Amino acid sequence: MPDIAARLRTTFSEFRRRRVFRVAVVYAVVGWLLVQVADATFEPLGLPQWAPRLLIVLLLLGFVLAMALAWIYDIQPHGIERTPALPDARDGDTPSRRASDLAPQPVALPPPDASVAILPFSDMSEAGDQDYFCDGLAEEILNALAKVRGLHVASRTASFRFRDGTATPSDIGRELHVAAIMEGSVRKSGDRVRVTAQLVNASNGYHLWSENFDRNLEDIFEIQEEIARNVVNAVRPALQAPVAFDLQKRAPRDMRAYEFYLRGRQASARMTEITMKQAPTMFRRAIELDPEYGQAYAGLSDSLCELMLWRMADPKGGALVEARDAAHKALELDPDLAEAHVAKGHSLMIAGDHDGATEAFEHAITLDPELYVAYYFYGRHCFTQGNYPRAVDLFVAAHRVQPDEFQALALAVNAADAAGDDDRKKKLAIEGLACASHQAQIDPENARAHYMTAGLMQHLRVGDHGHSEMEYALRIRPNDFDVLYNGACFHALDGDGEKAIDLLERAVQHGEGSLEWIEHDSDLWVLRGNPRFQAIVARLQK
Repeated sequence: MPDIAARLRTTFSEFRRRRVFRVAVVYAVVGWLLVQVADATFEPLGLPQWAPRLLIVLLLLGFVLAMALAWIYDIQPHGIERTPALPDARDGDTPSRRASDLAPQPVALPPPDASVAILPFSDMSEAGDQDYFCDGLAEEILNALAKVRGLHVASRTASFRFRDGTATPSDIGRELHVAAIMEGSVRKSGDRVRVTAQLVNASNGYHLWSENFDRNLEDIFEIQEEIARNVVNAVRPALQAPVAFDLQKRAPRDMRAYEFYLRGRQASARMTEITMKQAPTMFRRAIELDPEYGQAYAGLSDSLCELMLWRMADPKGGALVEARDAAHKALELDPDLAEAHVAKGHSLMIAGDHDGATEAFEHAITLDPELYVAYYFYGRHCFTQGNYPRAVDLFVAAHRVQPDEFQALALAVNAADAAGDDDRKKKLAIEGLACASHQAQIDPENARAHYMTAGLMQHLRVGDHGHSEMEYALRIRPNDFDVLYNGACFHALDGDGEKAIDLLERAVQHGEGSLEWIEHDSDLWVLRGNPRFQAIVARLQK
């Protein structure tokens, strides 16, 4: 049995290495699009009744051929090349071969010399409860390195999916197209922290640099700076100018505040109803411990705005005042903090000051053109104002900052659909589907990845149009607002208005849901004439 399991793992890894799965997804998407076009055009063109069946047979035969070609060849940015075979090694013994026995193979385009992926740090603490701290440490280093001109850094979403440690450095390097990989571990006990970090050459697994840091917790920002500097120094030949980091500039006075801040960020990022409601509590606790911590105020403001946007918190109940005050305090403490300007724009958007929100978001992007949330929240603001073309551009810009984050692309598809830009909608939907479905595959418990995959399939009318993905998302998170709302959108697109309204009623039954978003969401426009839908809108207007 162990041999069989090992063979299966090896076979699966080889399919991934040769990108067969990616080709299968793309072929399926394009194939179904062709079938839909044929269904709509063959009969008006007077083609015989057997023509669609012939097309399907040809597509099936072509699928087999495409899989075979995908196994043999790989499409690279510089052209098509034969995929090199893995070494034939048994029991540690590799048979020798003469150079004349091997056919000449094209050399794959190497990754940039100055390129790195930052993996999440492993939690080595006794209680095993420091995942938020480990992720935060790695993310801060990643964000610092991403601002270094000339250094290519893999996105957080791309890098963090290798947290289980099963992939080899060469697999990660090939998948992310980077020359080096940084990994490490954290052991935290009381006020002491031990961080182990190492930079590995992705092509051969050799260490480029490694170091242990055994210090007080208050030195964590200094540790982050040292690690970032060593990563840059290791790839110095490709860089021209010296690099200076100042991660300690915004360090809190009380490190306990930093821990609660990281907990708040993690809770917000998970985007479930429970964690979203937990996030403000974490940020408030950080502020209690350090009243001068600007980033915690910005985090508090954004987390409250998210709750108000989806009516999980009542603006009239004090949430809006608290969010605006928190954004104001963040700006007062640090006028050049881009996150503070995002928080200001977010709170002004909720308050209805749309011009003020636009100005704040624009200023945030000027301060930090690589800040994902600036583009993302600004895009949502434009969407709720009916400025769909601008929303598409902003969501696409957000995706370019974090290329593996699929939600921005999914919303760009929705905005392009509302704008009537069908060509752009289809292109973005194909790109978004590949991203979301891949995330659903590697993270089966990510309901958001599954329902976004379902929605994009529905827009493209491919596969089973996403029914299995939507059913799975509803099964694993049957009571969360975001799953129910996106389920309503899915069934509205599918033509099942009653099912869509059933899910929408469940989503808003506790007063949740953004009226402006629902009114501008083109997925739901088909329901506008339904009395039950009108009753939902009337309820949200109160």
